[in-house]
Amino acid sequence: MSATVAMPQKKLLQRLLKSGRWNSESEIVRYGIELVRREIEKTRFSPCPESELAEAYRRISKEDLQEDARMGRASAPPAPGELA
Repeated sequence: MSATVAMPQKKLLQRLLKSGRWNSESEIVRYGIELVRREIEKTRFSPCPESELAEAYRRISKEDLQEDARMGRASAPPAPGELA
């Protein structure tokens, strides 16, 4: 599995890695996922209503959306014949 993160999160991952507490970015991400799992179990988390998600996505800056699109293209597999 692979994941794409925006530049602010990538910088945070690098700072956390330098702290010496974790050995890799993957380890930090796994730790974060475990924290989310614990929160869900503790609070009986229910999915956000669609209206809340739509509002959250509307608040994303144009620059972050562009960065996300660039990262998506960079992590996409090559098109057929692209490497030939």
